[in-house]
Amino acid sequence: PIARSDMKGEVQRCIDAGVSHLHVDVFDGVYLDSPYALTFGPQMVGAIKKRFAEHPELVLDIHLCVDRPARYATAMADSGASRIIFMFEAMSLDEAVKLAQTITSLGMKCGVSINPDTSISEIYPLLETGLVDLVDILAVEPGFGGQKFNPVSEQKIKDLRQWREEQQSKNGIDVQILVDGGINAKTIRRVVQAGADICVVGTAIFQHKDGFSDALKELMDRRNTGREQK
Repeated sequence: PIARSDMKGEVQRCIDAGVSHLHVDVFDGVYLDSPYALTFGPQMVGAIKKRFAEHPELVLDIHLCVDRPARYATAMADSGASRIIFMFEAMSLDEAVKLAQTITSLGMKCGVSINPDTSISEIYPLLETGLVDLVDILAVEPGFGGQKFNPVSEQKIKDLRQWREEQQSKNGIDVQILVDGGINAKTIRRVVQAGADICVVGTAIFQHKDGFSDALKELMDRRNTGREQK
């Protein structure tokens, strides 16, 4: 299991294994109403960025599951975040566009995340602005690790992949498709076949019975098989 008292060591373990992205879930205990849903803030993001400055290739994706996410944009930019991913359901469409403008104006990339119950078509107007370069499709309810994969995400991935292909040929708009939650050796091939570009994995590697390295190798092998079968 992950050693929460040794964040430096855990990040180093990821880097040593060849991980290129760190997905940092930021919960404030308000957006998800639970005293246990309180994780990291800008100080932790800044500490990671400073400690691993010799790895400029390391992407820090900050997933904001917070009340009033716009409050955190400048602080996360100052801390060295590469990208902010915000919850689409936390605001209106107009507010989402304004937040995306703020994030990109601060020099970061911008992503948007949607819950399992949200239709993928609801975010198309936001994507059409060209401000968002990544869509985080949640395959579990936002909150805690170890949840079971929700297969509804597979159709969303397929639909977004088709929309992306149409937009690329029409106006050059492009987004990466990220799937988040419930990813393991059984589900990673399915989501990659559906069209996912990036998979967020937590429990399946940090709590694997054979250890971190073996778990990551198994996942990479299954991912590559999925790509070949697209």
